[in-house]
Amino acid sequence: MNAHRGTSATGPALKDGAQSTAAAVDPRQVQFRNFGYEGGADEAKLYHGLETPWATQCLFAKLLRRMSVASAGGGNKTNERIPAGYTYLAQFAAHDIIRNSSLSPLLAAHEAERRNEREEALLLDVLYGGGPFSNPGLYVVAKPGEVVRSLMRTGPMAPPSLNAMAMPAGACPFAKRDLPRFQQADLSDGFEAGRTDVLAADQRSDDNANIAQMTALFLHLHNAVANALGKSGIPKKDAELPAGAYLFDRTRRVTTAIYRNVLQNDLLPRLIAKPIWDLYNANGFRPLVDMPEGVPIEFSHAAYRLGHSMVRLSYVFNDQHPDGEGLENVLLNRSSSRPHRFPVSEHWIADWSHFFQIAGSTPQFSRRIGPTVNEVLLSAYTMPILCVGPDSKPLEPAAAGLLSEADRAALPDPNASGLLFSDLVRGTIGGLLRLDALIEQLPQAALTAAPLLGDAEKRHQAIRSWLQDSTVAFTAAESAELAENPPLLFWLLLEAAIEQDGLCFGTIGSVIAGDVFMARFAASRAMIEDDPITQDLVARLFPTGIPRTMADLILFVASALNLGDAWPRFITPPTTPGA
Repeated sequence: MNAHRGTSATGPALKDGAQSTAAAVDPRQVQFRNFGYEGGADEAKLYHGLETPWATQCLFAKLLRRMSVASAGGGNKTNERIPAGYTYLAQFAAHDIIRNSSLSPLLAAHEAERRNEREEALLLDVLYGGGPFSNPGLYVVAKPGEVVRSLMRTGPMAPPSLNAMAMPAGACPFAKRDLPRFQQADLSDGFEAGRTDVLAADQRSDDNANIAQMTALFLHLHNAVANALGKSGIPKKDAELPAGAYLFDRTRRVTTAIYRNVLQNDLLPRLIAKPIWDLYNANGFRPLVDMPEGVPIEFSHAAYRLGHSMVRLSYVFNDQHPDGEGLENVLLNRSSSRPHRFPVSEHWIADWSHFFQIAGSTPQFSRRIGPTVNEVLLSAYTMPILCVGPDSKPLEPAAAGLLSEADRAALPDPNASGLLFSDLVRGTIGGLLRLDALIEQLPQAALTAAPLLGDAEKRHQAIRSWLQDSTVAFTAAESAELAENPPLLFWLLLEAAIEQDGLCFGTIGSVIAGDVFMARFAASRAMIEDDPITQDLVARLFPTGIPRTMADLILFVASALNLGDAWPRFITPPTTPGA
């Protein structure tokens, strides 16, 4: 696909009838912008929180304390609509859309100046980087006679531990099940034990054990496609591309086509509310509101982060360790935090039947989406925050004396705030649209499907009722502020619970996320879905149809790489469904 990078395609029609060309603006030079706006919206339409950063932090701390308490009656937290693996497929795809330019964790100092460095979205740049010429370390060394590397590297599993299950008769060991990692023994800092570094196009691919395994699955998908193409009789090279480069180009085209087909037919219909999905279907799967250039900050700082509410408290990776791993360990099992734990043990190797429904398996499910948060994420991924307001004034800890003892204890350390608190802070300092300004952007058909969005008083009352349904006491002023001007992330979580019982995104979350994906599909469709070379290759490899679901994708990889009898299991045989 590097051979046809730069192909331009006219984007979808905007709501005023104007056309937009995807290649007209380099996305690396476009700041994050507001949803439905070519640039920033008027200041009056943006969310700023309370009058001072400290007051906003205090309100967020109390809100998070309420979000950590289940409402009266509890409720079912299991989301049978979304098996657990889709949480990390969504994270993988989001990384393929957004790559922030600022690596500094000091949110208030750098958030406003961030730019998106993802050169082309939803084309698997997150997997391939710049390709074998620019990032050769990601690729297997070329075979004799090949000029260019064409296969993806994968990393080994550690030798089986003493308490590992014995390999069944007839099973075949398959140990290359992780990201490629290395120990810097021969380098100037070669004193650390273990695998301190990961060879990945995007270092976020090793953010946690689940996303690492998801990325490794797509590495296997690339190699499976290359293996299938090799057996299909396609030429080894052509006049433009030498041996190796030709195979890589053709393999990347097909791999990307499978990936996008799975996103469109399996992931997005699970995440997006059916009334909104029906609107996309009627609109030719074009955006309902937004445009191709840039990324709306309402996606990157709010809708994108709904996935955090889907995270389970524990995960069973395979039958080697049926008790599973707690979320804290899942988050920390990465080279940057625990290099001594790598090569990875068999406990952390995914049997994909535990994460997706494959051949009748019963997978683990994600948590329902809603404002009752996973308590582990209250402290996970701590990072410093300088302030919580656009004025960048430092926090005033002395003001904590004005708070009740419970509220004071709930305040995070301003120098080490957890992921969920940071998510709320980003929504304040990032310049997101206020909820009422977002509602103004929605088409009438979307508003018809969500009565609360069209009736401000009923919406305010729904928020007040939720705030009051716990032992956390809010003042009348606090309740009024959160009801009439809620942080966007909080509303998106609450609307999912109210409208969809937590099974998928609510109306606004569905439109923001759906528009971002639809715009990026449309902008690059000429490179994949409408590309004759890609479509000819797909027809050759999949005469009965390209994989449409994650189950299809995984079964194809298992077949192409002969992994049906792999040990540790790649998938569980149908006779013994996964747990």
